[in-house]
Amino acid sequence: MNNLGFRVAVTLFTLFILPIAEAAGDKVARAIIVKGKVVYELNGESKKVTRNLWLPEGAQVHTEKGSFTKLMFIDRSSINVGPDSTMKIESFPKDKAGIISLVKGKIRSKVTKNYMNNKETDKSKLFIKTKTAAMGVRGTDFQVSFNEVNEATSLVTFEGAVAMGQINGELAQFDQNKLESIV
Repeated sequence: MNNLGFRVAVTLFTLFILPIAEAAGDKVARAIIVKGKVVYELNGESKKVTRNLWLPEGAQVHTEKGSFTKLMFIDRSSINVGPDSTMKIESFPKDKAGIISLVKGKIRSKVTKNYMNNKETDKSKLFIKTKTAAMGVRGTDFQVSFNEVNEATSLVTFEGAVAMGQINGELAQFDQNKLESIV
């Protein structure tokens, strides 16, 4: 292999194979854009979020005022975490719908249409929950806001379909089946 071929092979490995290998295990989302101060907490430790950092299940992401991050998940769905917001990646298994908790602030998400190659159109592809609502995402482009002061959840669907149901202040663990029954 000539020098150019070797460099191309190394570049391709670095861009495509290495990120996939790093995502193995419990790492489910990669920060592809980070502006301002963004940190994540996991197991009582707080760490700075930097571009290309992989986040595991259980990571709680915090953005400061004037800051935001865009996360790309293992299924190629993305979530933009707005300024002064907190969200937690509860679970994101490869074979079931992921669960994201919005603790405060705003997120905007685009969910891939072929997530899990789910043939059942009445099943959710991603769940977003706040203290007062649960949403089952069945479409592609939406925004959720949660105001922690008045505990109001709002939803704007730009494209596709999102089913929404009320939660009565419960922040307990929800599995996919319980969330599906709520929405």
